[in-house]
Formats: sequence, structure tokens, C-alpha cells
Amino acid sequence: MAIPDYLISTPENVDLHLEFAGLGNRILACVIDTLLSYLMVVVVAGAAYGIYRILETFGFSETYREWVTIMLIAGFSFVSFMVIFGYFVFFEILWRGQTPGKRVVGIRVIESNGQPVSGSAVWIRNLVRSLDESLFLIGLLSMLIDRNERRLGDLAANTIVIRERPSHSSENLQLTATLSSEDSLDAGLITPQEYEILTNFLRRRKMMAATHRPEVAKKLSEHFRIKLNQDEAQVANNPEMFLEKIVLAYRARAED
Repeated sequence: MAIPDYLISTPENVDLHLEFAGLGNRILACVIDTLLSYLMVVVVAGAAYGIYRILETFGFSETYREWVTIMLIAGFSFVSFMVIFGYFVFFEILWRGQTPGKRVVGIRVIESNGQPVSGSAVWIRNLVRSLDESLFLIGLLSMLIDRNERRLGDLAANTIVIRERPSHSSENLQLTATLSSEDSLDAGLITPQEYEILTNFLRRRKMMAATHRPEVAKKLSEHFRIKLNQDEAQVANNPEMFLEKIVLAYRARAED
């Protein structure tokens, strides 16, 4: 079976080829995340029981113990709900489309236009999660039918889930640029696929024809200039230097 491919053409005519996560990877990531979230619930239950046992040793009256029991049950129910629901929202916002399970498997949620997933999209896709996981796993059926492997939450939030393969394209890069305090490059806006395209160009640029290399560099620099909201004059002076600085900023952010 051919690997599903998702093509995005930016206004600057830069094509991004994305590979869908695959049904098996998404199920595995979901299993890992579900186990982790329920493990957190078990820890909360243990803490609630420990508190009850500690209070019981003080010999409080039956009425007081009943009141404490009701409060602990209510607190446990609330915290458990927040853990199970908030787990996915918290990590997908914090890690820009990834949860611990998704990170282990190597997949990520992004916008259908290739941009990093927004907070509102994270909330929408997870609000619909309960519907996806009920009604005879309707979300699974939706992924099997939809050509872009989207569950109902993805359809509602206009998101897709893609595979992140380890990239070796940053090897053999000969970078001469340096980052300074004046360079305000928000590398968090750069998707892994865009970084892959960028490093591929920088690694192969010396093998390009002398007439073709500046054209590609200009096209890429214009794409990233608009995305990172950079001054046109500074980028135009040396497009390749600008692209090198983006790579350095991306690496620095990854190391933080």
C-alpha cells in the first residue's frame, strides 16, 4: 500500500509533503496516553484514600467522617475528570500538537494548512473526543473513511495528524551565520516539515546550478520572511544567511 501523502502549496510556491500518522500509530499513541492519564487518576485516588486514612486515625465522629468522605469523593471525581480531559489539551498546547504518547510514537497534530496547531483547535478536537470514543468508536470509523485519516474532532477543528520522521538533513551543514540579540526569530512557528525543506536546501545548495541556487534561496527566504514577520530589506541582502539563522534558531529552541 502506498504511503498516504498530503501536499500543501504555500503562496510562495513552496510545496510541503506531509505523511499521515497512520491508523496504527494513532491507536498506539492513544493507548499510551490513556494508560498514563489513568495512572494519574490512580495516584489521585491513592492520595484521597491516604488523606481519609490519616483523618480516620484521629478518631473523629461518624458525622465528621461522612462529611470528609463526601468531600473526598467529590474532589476525586472533579480532579479525575480534569486529568482525563485536560491531559490531551494540556500537552497538545504545551508541546504544539504532541502528547507523551504522540511523542513516543513520533506523530503530531497540525493545522490542515501546515501551520502549528492553535489553542482553539486543540480545545475543539478534544471537546469532540468523547463523541469519537463513544457510539461504537465512531472516530475510528471516520478515520477509515476519510481520505486524510481524520476523526470527527479533526474534522471539527480542521486539523490533521502527521508522522514526524527523524531528520538527518541537518548533517553536513556548513553554516557561517551566527545569532545575535538583534535576531528576533520565533522558531516555534516553523513546522518540522518546513525545517526539513530548509536543511535539505542548505545541505545541497553547493550542488545546485549557479543560476538556480539564488532563485530557490529567494523563494524560501520570502516564505519564511512572511511567516516570521521579518523586515524585507534585511532578508533581501543575504537570503541564505537569513535561512541559516532560522536553522540556528530552530536548533536553539529544540535544546531549551
